[in-house]
Amino acid sequence: MPRNNLGELEQVLMLAVLRLGGEAYGAAIRAEILDRTGRSITPGAIYPTLDRLEARGLLRSHVGEPTAERGGRARRHFHITPAGL
Repeated sequence: MPRNNLGELEQVLMLAVLRLGGEAYGAAIRAEILDRTGRSITPGAIYPTLDRLEARGLLRSHVGEPTAERGGRARRHFHITPAGL
């Protein structure tokens, strides 16, 4: 039976994505959570949770352009879906 409620980490991540708007990517989400709650969440906890929220249809992601610096990586940006709101 699928779970309908969100856990604490899921709620905190959803709120961080909502606050960041179009700039919601892993490092920015992590910094937002640290600034707002004082909690330091590891990337190993953030990304699987974001993937889980996306699989549930609450978030959507897309890969942006690589950063300008040499060897820059593309960022995966997250947006809240209407179901997530």
